[in-house]
Amino acid sequence: MTRTMHRTTFALFTSAALLCFATAAKATPVELITNGNFETGTFAGWSVTDRVGGSGSVFIDTPGSSTPLSGISTLGTFAANGLWYAVSDQGGPGTHSLMQAFNVDPSASVILAFDMFANDSDGGPFVNPAGLDHTFAPNQHVRVDILAAGSGAFDTGAAVLGNFYLGVDAGPDPHGFTHYSFDITGLVGGGGNYILRFAEVDNQLFLNMGVDNVSIQADAVPEPATLLLLGSGLAAVARRKFRRA
Repeated sequence: MTRTMHRTTFALFTSAALLCFATAAKATPVELITNGNFETGTFAGWSVTDRVGGSGSVFIDTPGSSTPLSGISTLGTFAANGLWYAVSDQGGPGTHSLMQAFNVDPSASVILAFDMFANDSDGGPFVNPAGLDHTFAPNQHVRVDILAAGSGAFDTGAAVLGNFYLGVDAGPDPHGFTHYSFDITGLVGGGGNYILRFAEVDNQLFLNMGVDNVSIQADAVPEPATLLLLGSGLAAVARRKFRRA
């Protein structure tokens, strides 16, 4: 075999090795949220907190029916997947949160996604500076946040690391689910413990927050030692192939 052919063979094998290396380095996304579609028919993995003195809560319900307490129609809504979803409902003013803690290893990519509607029977939204507290009026809105670990269910100050929804859905009720997707790598990609929160406060008329198909997926960053070992192995194989040719 000529020197030119040797070089060509080595170059082709090296390119193939690098392709394999790049493929191996790309990790399969890991789901960080438990029971994000509520198909257990329960709040397994989630915590529901209601502010003391308020009315209502967050419930597991069947999509496309009426809400469990007030009987408000949700016939215009649908579940993108499955038989169950979470919905807030009340008979009077109240404040409610739906939360799940999650842990992120250092990651190349982290994506938050969820389906949600915010049906407001009043002319809101009203976002009171008091935050998630129905004792201050007017105050009627839905919010979605990433919180620092250890935060309270109704914290709206420095504990909020990122806000992804604040308000209500515009136009006549009922609303269908809207799908939301956010790249939150810059917020949590360094790794650590966090909380995902869906919350609502209402003291005007009925407010129904529907949540389904919640997901946080992370592409892990391969450990440097693993990448070094893989790269060294591929380089050694390439050299042996070149010498034998």
